[in-house]
Amino acid sequence: MYLSELSVAERKNFLEIAYFAMGLNGSYKEQEKVIFESFTHECGMPSYQLKKQDDIDDVIKMLTRSEVKNRRIILVELFGIVLADNEFCANETEFMLKLSAAFDIEEFELKRLQRWVEAMNDLVHEGFSLIMKD
Repeated sequence: MYLSELSVAERKNFLEIAYFAMGLNGSYKEQEKVIFESFTHECGMPSYQLKKQDDIDDVIKMLTRSEVKNRRIILVELFGIVLADNEFCANETEFMLKLSAAFDIEEFELKRLQRWVEAMNDLVHEGFSLIMKD
């Protein structure tokens, strides 16, 4: 939704961190794969090859240098993928808290971003059910 606001380098790092976040619950679910693919297209990198999965802490460190606005965008978009399966496991929670701390974003603001993404997801699902009902 907002990934076009990021620089090319930030988009590449975002894709790395998004893919990493997908696996935090122990599997790569179909809903998450679909969202990740949409991220690659939104970033203008549909054939992006992951390169930094073993260096996620370095990726996080690079992203901490981004503008605050861009760090918020990254968190919002990451919530989109970690909440795609309607589950928010302990590993995902811990990772998002770690990331927000590294980004110097307070926990209350992280919770607001999470609630907003959950509300948007609910609206999208409601819209589909309104359109698809007989």
